[in-house]
Amino acid sequence: MPISNSTGLTDTHSHLFWDLYSDDFEDVISRAVEAGVKTAVNVGVDVEISKKAVNLTTKNLEMKFYSSIGIHPHEAYKYKDDRVLKADIEALEEIYNSNTEKVVGVGECGLDSLFNPKYAPEGETLEELLDLQRKLFKAQIELAKKLDLPVLVHCRDDRGKNSENSQCWDEVLELTRDHFGILHCYSGLMPTTLKALESKFLFSFAGNLTYPKNNYLMEAVKVIPLDRIVLETDCPFLPPQSIRGKRNEPASVGEIAEFIAEIKGVSFEEVAKITTANFKRLLGL
Repeated sequence: MPISNSTGLTDTHSHLFWDLYSDDFEDVISRAVEAGVKTAVNVGVDVEISKKAVNLTTKNLEMKFYSSIGIHPHEAYKYKDDRVLKADIEALEEIYNSNTEKVVGVGECGLDSLFNPKYAPEGETLEELLDLQRKLFKAQIELAKKLDLPVLVHCRDDRGKNSENSQCWDEVLELTRDHFGILHCYSGLMPTTLKALESKFLFSFAGNLTYPKNNYLMEAVKVIPLDRIVLETDCPFLPPQSIRGKRNEPASVGEIAEFIAEIKGVSFEEVAKITTANFKRLLGL
């Protein structure tokens, strides 16, 4: 549903620098603008991609790009040597100092307990990886505090054996308790939601909110005030239900907004207006 020119949807978490967009990048942006999306944040996941994110531009003058600097928890295995971590944190800071008008956050960074051997190339155990993730996350929180930037939090608990597992979320909320930012692709259960409502963080919802099995996310939307919610695609990942299995794009922010409007019993325009205002307030724009 396109919205009026006076209101603009904001995709607070995208990865438009991926090669998946290389063949039709400007068409992707045109579709986003036609759908009412006026702003997108391209999110860094390591030093080199943070550089790509900040340098990404479009010919479409109706789209505003921001970016973030950050190192994803999946990269934690690279930081057994504190000197390597220190050098990369300094590199992130240099990217920010060279682009202060465009870089609006630190992340995505956080904790992720879904084990994948790909991110344990030397046979690290999950507990060893989590220890490295904590070290990496803490370093980025300190960088965010130093630069007075919000933290874009990635957090995922493995609920395969325990459907109530909230270990990573509990740790994330404790580690960030005196800071602010966005809880990217929010996935907390209700006890986490109630705890996170006491924080200074905004809750960001992606296309997985629209998946029929994710009732717990729909329940979270019911209890979280609209002035604490922002929207995202996490594109090219997490397409909403209508295009599930296909490449995601910023244009699909509209479907997420419509879904939230239905849950909240408010208009699509109100969701668009308030979620974008929330993003701007977070950044002091």
